[in-house]
Amino acid sequence: MSMVIKMSRTKGKRFADKKTAKELKKQRKEKENNITAYTSQSSNTYETSINSESKSKKEKKHHFFFNFIIILCVAAIIFSSYNIVLWFIDNYKSKKMIDDIYNNVNITEETISLDDLQLTKRHYDLKKLLAQNTDTVGWIYVKGTNIDYPVVQTTDNDYYLNHSFDRSSNSAGWIFADYRCDATNNCLNTVMYGHNRKDASMFGSLQRVLGEEWYSNEENLYINYSTLNETHIYRVFSTFVCNDADVEAYTQTHFSNKEDFLKYVQTLKKHSSHDFGTDTSQAQQIITLYTCYGLNNQRLLVCAVLVK
Repeated sequence: MSMVIKMSRTKGKRFADKKTAKELKKQRKEKENNITAYTSQSSNTYETSINSESKSKKEKKHHFFFNFIIILCVAAIIFSSYNIVLWFIDNYKSKKMIDDIYNNVNITEETISLDDLQLTKRHYDLKKLLAQNTDTVGWIYVKGTNIDYPVVQTTDNDYYLNHSFDRSSNSAGWIFADYRCDATNNCLNTVMYGHNRKDASMFGSLQRVLGEEWYSNEENLYINYSTLNETHIYRVFSTFVCNDADVEAYTQTHFSNKEDFLKYVQTLKKHSSHDFGTDTSQAQQIITLYTCYGLNNQRLLVCAVLVK
């Protein structure tokens, strides 16, 4: 007798039971969350890195400019200090030079009557100075200022801008006559230059002529100028400030004829900042003192006509 055995067939399932499936699903979800968190963290780390790098570059740039400005300031301070020290050294040398000069020049005085005034006329014996510097051509004295110096002259208008009377280098320079003038024989217009020094040396005190306190004293208007041969007195007839670009028209030294010269003198007189009441109609010779003025590249000119 044959026997047939029937076996029951179970439908295929992916997991053996629900508990296992639930556990695997939970693990899968945790894994996905971890991946998302890692991706997010990586992205944030990258952005933070980029921002940090950008911030670092900005800080470096800021520090560079800050350090650069500090270096510039330090350099400016050093440069200014250096110039200040040189300025004091040059002033000291100039003062010593002036003291030595006064000890080597004989000055005699005489009283003269001029325009109802009793004036002192100074005579300077320049022989010893001429032996020290062959460029010596005269001596200029302006009452009511610090101007009381020997005048030199060379072949240009540059050398004595930065050289002293003994020809040593000095930013104070010296008082010198225009190279175009015949300064020893009194040309029609003897032009003299000097720096406007802060310590009132050279032509640093010339600006006093613009003040009423100076020109209200009649004696101040008479300038004493001695050459190697003689001494003359000049009376101020014009003081004015002009631009550097225009100054060439007011420093003319040679003229085609006497009429030309007189027209020039009248032009100078018309430009004057004050009417000094000086008669220039019969002018024979004049002197012009020239220096820097103010901070706008201007020039101060003082013109005086021969009266004695």
